[in-house]
Amino acid sequence: MVRPASGEPMMPPGTVYFVRHGLVHNPNRIAYGWLPRYRLAEEGRQQAAATAAYLAGRDAAFILTSPLLRAMQTTRIIASALPGVAVRRSRLLIESGLAHHWQGESWAELPQRYPADFELFQHAPGSLMTGESMAAMAARMRRALALALRLSAGRPAICVSHRDPIVALRLAIEGRSFDELHRTECNPASVTVVTSNAGHLRVTAYVEPYRAA
Repeated sequence: MVRPASGEPMMPPGTVYFVRHGLVHNPNRIAYGWLPRYRLAEEGRQQAAATAAYLAGRDAAFILTSPLLRAMQTTRIIASALPGVAVRRSRLLIESGLAHHWQGESWAELPQRYPADFELFQHAPGSLMTGESMAAMAARMRRALALALRLSAGRPAICVSHRDPIVALRLAIEGRSFDELHRTECNPASVTVVTSNAGHLRVTAYVEPYRAA
């Protein structure tokens, strides 16, 4: 559980559903980072539709989304199940700075191109500073959480983002090591539920709606 730091504005109360975008069409296994034109695969669209059905009964009042195409497509599918719910883009929810640094490279070639960083990413991501640290990522995701709660005015909100930022926030809230990045579930189109009560944050659920569809 995370409590507000001294002097930090109080986090609004409420619930935020953090959604990872659906599976991406990427047959060449490119590290797509912040690159444009990386769309959802058909399976990813089906995953997003199942997540939309799950969220349709949650009384969400606002959707905040990463501006990247895969997140925007996931958001459109969710929004189609929530008529009248406003949508806004925010760079606070964008993919990690490390992904931006590596974008355009083949995943198969990353260990040779960036051996030291790749080794840290695999085994000690909490120590990796290239592009953006896990701590910095968690901090901006906390700002996204606060923004979503303010925009939803007391009702639940939805944030559509990417694996590493969502997991960074979860690990920070739960007081766990950032080195647990790859041991913490956040599969495509999954939902990580965060609640704020008197400024105290808790992860209250992790759901994969498409597995039950």
